[in-house]
Amino acid sequence: MLPSPEACQPRAPFLLVLVASAPAHAGHREAIRRSWGGARRASGYPVRTLFVLGLPDSRAEQAALEREAQQHGDLMQGRFHDTYANLTIKTCMLLRWAAALCPGAAFVAKVDDDVFLNLPALAHHLGSLANPHGLYLGRVHWWVHPNRDPHSRHHVPVAVFAGAAFPPYCSGTAYVLSGDAVRRVLVAAPHLVAVGPEDVFVGRCAHRTGLAPTHTARMGGATRLSLDACCYGQVLFSIHGVQPAQMGHAWGLLGGRGWGEGPEEPTGLCSPLQWGLGLLRCKVLALFEKL
Repeated sequence: MLPSPEACQPRAPFLLVLVASAPAHAGHREAIRRSWGGARRASGYPVRTLFVLGLPDSRAEQAALEREAQQHGDLMQGRFHDTYANLTIKTCMLLRWAAALCPGAAFVAKVDDDVFLNLPALAHHLGSLANPHGLYLGRVHWWVHPNRDPHSRHHVPVAVFAGAAFPPYCSGTAYVLSGDAVRRVLVAAPHLVAVGPEDVFVGRCAHRTGLAPTHTARMGGATRLSLDACCYGQVLFSIHGVQPAQMGHAWGLLGGRGWGEGPEEPTGLCSPLQWGLGLLRCKVLALFEKL
């Protein structure tokens, strides 16, 4: 199953967003379509969001996916069972598709389907880069040790990776690769065993080709953030762990008014003091929400 050819024709988007989604997460996909994923321009740049998934467990689920694909034209499905163990296969497939069928995209973002993406702020940032070649941007993890527990789903055998720590890599919840970086990762992928967490695998591929990840704290981590206009609209590029019911509300904080309608420029949603405090303020708000 491939998305509509119109996704990358007649002109490739500046930023192609590929959302790794589970077959059963139709509600997540619809919430994204009706919020940030429905946008076709962000900060003046053409953008497009598509969904990537594997095979479901039942024929009924597959039939539902085929109806969804026919209605929206934004699904890409690989010939593998959609399981946690196959996340690396899913990521490699979406990168291969981007390189083969949408080679003109300047940037490719991979995100999970529980992520809110601030497209105006992210596109504005990417468009301002003086030298975007070789970009591998996200929340970088350093000195992560391999899990040697054979009963863990994160298990990485010594035969696959013998080092004491993985090369630095971007969190798989949301990261961005420039078009040339996508191709470099794909060149390295066949030379490595696709075992272990998918974000670690991408980081190992990047390391093999000399790509160094660029850290940005503006890619939200595991901290659950409250729906704050400044945090969602200006400080952060991505927020992880957002439920479908919250997507529309968050999009509204940016000025979005419905399907595909939103601000084309990052909006001034922070006061000078709030902007100065930046991510620290967002984390403090999250802490108070837990109390």
